[in-house]
Amino acid sequence: MSGGKSVPQYLLAGIAAGAVLIAALLLAGSWNALVDKVMFPSPHTGRRTGNLTLRSGAAELDAFWLPGRPGGPVILYSHGNGEILSGIHGLLSEYARRGYGVLGYDYAGYGGSTGKAGEEQACRDIDAAYAFLTRTKGIPPERITLVGFSIGCGPSCYAAEKYPVRAVVLLAPFASALQTVFPFPLPFDRFPNARRMSATRRPLLVFHGRKDRIIPFRNGEKVYAMAAGTPKKFIPLDDTGHNDLFPRLGETFWTELAAFARRSR
Repeated sequence: MSGGKSVPQYLLAGIAAGAVLIAALLLAGSWNALVDKVMFPSPHTGRRTGNLTLRSGAAELDAFWLPGRPGGPVILYSHGNGEILSGIHGLLSEYARRGYGVLGYDYAGYGGSTGKAGEEQACRDIDAAYAFLTRTKGIPPERITLVGFSIGCGPSCYAAEKYPVRAVVLLAPFASALQTVFPFPLPFDRFPNARRMSATRRPLLVFHGRKDRIIPFRNGEKVYAMAAGTPKKFIPLDDTGHNDLFPRLGETFWTELAAFARRSR
């Protein structure tokens, strides 16, 4: 290239850094889309089975609300990965039968809800559910307990860090998305649940099966260990996996929930 002006080294370095940044952003975007697809299989049926609709950004969420006894505790329930609202009507009704008000909802793209599921959208979804309870129904935050199962622990931990609530109950929680596979956090991770619970002092109750092969037991231990809230309690279940966690708990769940509600006043 004799006779021409050489490109300044700082300009070359800037171009190289820009190329690396663009590649990293593209990789992160592809990775995030892949993780969302794995975490949220979006079993969409197009059939609404709830008794109200919540607006979550551009999405309309199918939701089921049962008021419970006047002035009593209220559960904001976030269900598991492969579940939809129609499959948990019995559970939600059991909360109401035992005196709790309860709101359950389908994430965007699930069941009869419109939109597309993902981490950010799931956070918007629980934002909408919390707003319904506190603004539409006028329920004081100190009456609201967040309950999440499996993937539902993600939006529950997000809401626990963002909003005032009475307590948090997590069934088979994960420390973060990638820590269900690796025993440590990695770049581009999703749902930093353990970190979020370390940043809030909400009372915490955790249940986890020692033989959980979907969300390894170490995750529940880490969420609990890092949680800054008091009181807090961890209940391990021997010979219990992931999808049989709640059935194996049986009446123990309701007894522990009621006792914890009294302690976290």
